[in-house]
Amino acid sequence: MKEIFKIIGVFMLLLITSCTTEDKVVFVQGAEPSGTTVETTISLKEKAEFNVGAAVKSSLLKTDAQYADAFKANFNQLTAEFEMKMDQLWLSENNYNWEAADYLVNFAQDNNIEVHGHALVWYRTFPDWFKNQSNDSIAFESKVKTYISDVVGRYKGRIKSWDVVNEVFADNGGARNEDIIAPLFNDPTAFYGRCFQYAKDADPDTKLFYNDYSVVIDEGKRESIKNMASRFKAEGFPIDGIGAQFHYGTDTGLTKINDGFTDLASTDLLIHISELDIKINVNKSNDFSLYSGNAQQQSVIYEAIVAMYETLPESQKFGISTWGVSDNYSWLKTEWHPKEFPLLFDADLNKKLAYQGFLNGLN
Repeated sequence: MKEIFKIIGVFMLLLITSCTTEDKVVFVQGAEPSGTTVETTISLKEKAEFNVGAAVKSSLLKTDAQYADAFKANFNQLTAEFEMKMDQLWLSENNYNWEAADYLVNFAQDNNIEVHGHALVWYRTFPDWFKNQSNDSIAFESKVKTYISDVVGRYKGRIKSWDVVNEVFADNGGARNEDIIAPLFNDPTAFYGRCFQYAKDADPDTKLFYNDYSVVIDEGKRESIKNMASRFKAEGFPIDGIGAQFHYGTDTGLTKINDGFTDLASTDLLIHISELDIKINVNKSNDFSLYSGNAQQQSVIYEAIVAMYETLPESQKFGISTWGVSDNYSWLKTEWHPKEFPLLFDADLNKKLAYQGFLNGLN
């Protein structure tokens, strides 16, 4: 995988230097290519030999024709950004709101797009009515089992894969000290394993993933994930893959990403780069703007990550999904800084240099 850095040679006007012990991308003053957008003759989904997806919102697909057209033309996998999470679907114990999720699944089916379900069990999305109940571990798990069975069963054969469990490990790999699962279960890992089994029982053909952030740059977290996957295999719980979110920036060291990715791939599970975006305004500057230099810098990072992914064995390539389609709708606009430009399309749905970088990284 060290060969990913050879791709940088295609940028004859760029200089790669090591500012610290990690690889940083630095540009020669005055040597930036002009412009921040590109025109391409081939789309990501046409060139990639694996699925290329994006997180979307049903409201945007319904109301923004340009957004919907860009998504359909360039991606062949769909993830609901939030509309398939528990607090959106599960209104009360026997009452579900299927409207948005049904729309996304039907939209995908009508446009020959696969759906990746996100996410069945995440501590942050248990609805308040459920958290406020006085459930012991048995009652709690019974209701979660019913929920998983109802949701996965409803979309059996139509949602090809699911993030069954999301973000159970804290930074550095310790058990997350959240306030609902941790206090109830002496062995939360076993509970999570059973959740995978409930999903498999509801749809034996769906692919099942564990999903988390900082997986390739946090050695402790990655080790905990690997240990959990090994335990699942040993105890007969089904798991098909690991989703690594890849919310990184242009200041994240490529060597560190690559080394962690190599280690993650040693699990022999499917690997999904599940929530890819690359921050440019890493210092949260109020005066920041997108220009040719930082747009090209972002493009280099996208290319390196995609080229790294291409080094996986074919049997482990599940897909790469960006967390959004265009910059103006990115979650980072509110959660990081309003002057952020992390995705492949700009606010006007033009393909950015990052799009070309993604294309360049593909075999």
